[in-house]
Amino acid sequence: MNRWRLKLLPGVYAVAKGSCKPPLHELENGVLAIISDGKSYTWIGPQDYLPASSRVQSGFRALEVEGPLDFELTGVIAGISAVLAKARVPIFALSSYDTDYILVPGSKLAAAVAALKTGGYVVKTI
Repeated sequence: MNRWRLKLLPGVYAVAKGSCKPPLHELENGVLAIISDGKSYTWIGPQDYLPASSRVQSGFRALEVEGPLDFELTGVIAGISAVLAKARVPIFALSSYDTDYILVPGSKLAAAVAALKTGGYVVKTI
């Protein structure tokens, strides 16, 4: 079984839901995603750039799977999420063209890193 290398990104992240598209900010570092389901927008990004919204979940830390990952790969998120589920660490997963990201509650970061390392993953922390 392949074990992926993960890197802890700096900063604190949030996931927000709102009825209007949040403005885009130029970011020097960090992940930013905006998703529309036709009824509302979901924003995922650094907590410091949090737009006004009706619902917010904040305090996440982001782990980036070292990529780029080929589109033919399977089970990357499944393997990581299984290890974290066993450790009772909830996740919010998202993907970009090149890689995958796993957001974990900041209060569970130490448990997540320990579980991943025990599961054979390499986690680069700062």
